[in-house]
Amino acid sequence: MRRRAVLSAILLASCGVAALNGLSSKVAWTLETVRAVRAGDPVKGKKLNGDCVACHGENGIAETPEVPTLAGQAPLYTYKQLQDYKSKLRASPIMGEAVASLSDRDMADLAVFYARQTPPAGRSARPAPAIAKLVTLGDGARLIPACDSCHGARGVGNPGFYGMPALQNQKREELATEMTLFRSGERSNDVYRVMRDSAKRLTDAEIAALAAYYASK
Repeated sequence: MRRRAVLSAILLASCGVAALNGLSSKVAWTLETVRAVRAGDPVKGKKLNGDCVACHGENGIAETPEVPTLAGQAPLYTYKQLQDYKSKLRASPIMGEAVASLSDRDMADLAVFYARQTPPAGRSARPAPAIAKLVTLGDGARLIPACDSCHGARGVGNPGFYGMPALQNQKREELATEMTLFRSGERSNDVYRVMRDSAKRLTDAEIAALAAYYASK
């Protein structure tokens, strides 16, 4: 209950300033949109992935430390990111060019294809004492919600929050980079500024420890 209360308070506070900070995404999670994404064709997505293999791998498992693994990722999250790249609400010259010709249907097909791939196996680990509270309870004094609240226990994902990614099995370098970008505001496609407002209160050591914890799964 305490975890939910902290998260709810932050979301409500963030809603009040959302309009002042511009759009975080043009994706509206209507029932129609959700159904359309989930109806994506993985066979067509596999063909489209032919243009993505060099960075994201044949089965969505990237070898480069700075590139995220997409295998097993929630389709709604992947779809949102592709849309955000296309609308330039998430900046990346490489991804912006890669998605420029993709239709909404193409994005749904890719998202479902990646979701059905098997992510790399990882080892189980407990969070370091310094971040254990952040992971499970958050830090009310700093208005940081528990990581588990949005990303699920052990970072396995949370279907109840559209567009929230699973963190399990991601790369340490990529996780640390994204948290740092959220902290600086360079990445701003998080709904209601939840990640920006949380990350800006994290220290370098906490970011490194959180990245190491989720990458160790």
